[in-house]
Amino acid sequence: MKRCITLVAAAALILGLAATASAELEVKAAGAWRVSGQALSNFGNFDDDTSTTNSDTFTLRHRMRTQLRFVYNENVMGELYTEYGNVYWGRDAAAYGAGENEDGNQLHIKRAFIQFRWPETDTLITVGEQDITFPSSGAFSNMAQGGDDGSAIAVSTPITDNLGLTLVYTRLLENAAFTSGNDFDVFLAALPVALDGMKIAPWFSYGIAGQNVNGLGVDINTDTETANVWWAGAGFNMDMLDPIVIYADFIYGSADDGYATLDDGTDGWMADVMVEFKGLDFAVLQGFGAYSSQNDDGDGAMPYIDSDFTVGGSMINGSAFGIDMGPAAPGFWLVGAAARKISFIEKLSHDVIVMYAKGTTDSVANAGFQANRGGSSLPALTSDDSYLEADFNTRYQIYESLAAIVELGYGKPDFDRDQADDALMKAAFGFIYAF
Repeated sequence: MKRCITLVAAAALILGLAATASAELEVKAAGAWRVSGQALSNFGNFDDDTSTTNSDTFTLRHRMRTQLRFVYNENVMGELYTEYGNVYWGRDAAAYGAGENEDGNQLHIKRAFIQFRWPETDTLITVGEQDITFPSSGAFSNMAQGGDDGSAIAVSTPITDNLGLTLVYTRLLENAAFTSGNDFDVFLAALPVALDGMKIAPWFSYGIAGQNVNGLGVDINTDTETANVWWAGAGFNMDMLDPIVIYADFIYGSADDGYATLDDGTDGWMADVMVEFKGLDFAVLQGFGAYSSQNDDGDGAMPYIDSDFTVGGSMINGSAFGIDMGPAAPGFWLVGAAARKISFIEKLSHDVIVMYAKGTTDSVANAGFQANRGGSSLPALTSDDSYLEADFNTRYQIYESLAAIVELGYGKPDFDRDQADDALMKAAFGFIYAF
């Protein structure tokens, strides 16, 4: 009760300050609140005969993200983005009778930044905790870095009517001991080009990982020397062939010894493409494919920081509720097809997605980069392993801002080694309030 009173008092204080600080100040609120239940089978170990974490379980959880923008005028704005959850019902902070100091994922700050235009220019500067996502085509999430927040300064400015420039510096990690040489700094430069019916965003990123830097669940650099890592890529989309839209991405990356616990460093590439047909009144059709390198001797995998790669299926980083195995990591190829926004009844739509994937190395022992840096629960795939997935998702738009969603997913790994490979299944249901 005390926590609720504190939050209400804080909200009242914010609104009061907004009303009195300046007649020009405007507070804008946006958010995405979700509550879901999910039944999962074999998500923990792909084995029908045993039960481990996330295997054959039913859970409920919620997450509330609220975005507050404090707009002084068109030139100055600040954002405070809070998040509560994900919280599992009955656990920790969401347990019956939990106190205000109970352990668990509680209310925290997701983003907090100042954004302003330099006087007499169109240059936009953003400083503080913000979204750190490398450019992409928009059909696929970025495999090198995406889907997370970090402290950064970003400067964007138009050069011509068709060409822009974005420069970013971010300190992704700084170890608790404040000594020089144990930080992870990343720089990014992008040149987005917008032409009639076509957009392309070439970009380059360079990272410096000091010795013994650790975070993101792994050791970023285990070497006694600084590890350098870089990427060059481009995101592309074209709609001049309307109703056909084409999306594509290409990234090449290289890392020194020690990065992500690698003894000999690595370099590799990935490419993806999607062709979308929007000429039907009742559905959007898609065909897609992707390839990420991985050599037989264990190198050849593209380095990455925090993959956010997905093609929109609800089993691999594509769930509306976050009920999935996480993003894909380098070392695979895949092909797939989807029919999205299938609708014959007002407010009711469906997505159908199928895809097939295999690995690009000859031995799981050589897939070290994926194993060490992968966010996915699916083990590294070799060229003799495969994964088949099918999804059927339904969305009913109850109101303009409120949707009920059902996700049904089936995945079948086929491992050519001593590894359980029973089918994994998911049924998830919930509500999303977006405002």
